[in-house]
Amino acid sequence: MMLLSSKYFSVLRMNWIQALEYRANALVGVIAILSGLFIEYQIWSLIFETKGYSTVKNFSFDELIVFIFLSIIIGQLKSSWHSSGEMIRAIRTGEINKYLIRPVSYFWYHFMMFIGFNSLYYIVYTFILFGFVFIFPGMLFNTISSLFYFIITLFLSIYLSYCIYFIMICFAFWFGEVRSLVVSYNLAMLILSGQYIPIRFFPDNILNIINWTPIRYLVDFPVSIATGLLSKEEIYNGLLLALLWCIILSVLGSVIYRLGIKDYEAYGS
Repeated sequence: MMLLSSKYFSVLRMNWIQALEYRANALVGVIAILSGLFIEYQIWSLIFETKGYSTVKNFSFDELIVFIFLSIIIGQLKSSWHSSGEMIRAIRTGEINKYLIRPVSYFWYHFMMFIGFNSLYYIVYTFILFGFVFIFPGMLFNTISSLFYFIITLFLSIYLSYCIYFIMICFAFWFGEVRSLVVSYNLAMLILSGQYIPIRFFPDNILNIINWTPIRYLVDFPVSIATGLLSKEEIYNGLLLALLWCIILSVLGSVIYRLGIKDYEAYGS
């Protein structure tokens, strides 16, 4: 019911309008992503040709390219530069005080900001995704159920990502500036989440650790569903674990936020 409140939809709408005002940034972002896709294509083409591989880790060239392309797109759907910067600044300067006296949840307020500002990217990347379906026929969403589960896991992925950002940003209550932590996390996730290299390429000991963390459900899990790499049992088990991590991180974020508010000092006042 909280998300259905008109005040949260107002936040979403305002940030959607703001995103439209910065649509040139979205265009630059899309060009950067397409450039990254082109570079990945060239790198793996060179590897397959020079080494004479027919498959790598059971991926054919086309299968690997589709997997990596989709992983990059999914990874970009969870960008949180705008909302993270706003939250860190509000805590550091004392601007958060105005939220504390309002009848709103700080968590959900910024979640709707996160969704609203990224909504333009969601639309653009959706068109790119459909383009992949036509460019690589028969390699994505071979069943209606796979599309259905993909959409569910994509929402869970976006929510999990936001929870992780929220927890990191709450440390600003004690340290003031945590942008370096957010940047370090973003850089680590480019690799560990499977955004640029499938996690199936990792050593078994690292892969076993990742499989039990929320990291797996940020990129690899929805992409694996879309490309048909998982059985129904694996999908069901993965969904349960993803939901469990959503609950754990929501509770953890709430606890850390409340502790932060309790010890809060308005630096900007």
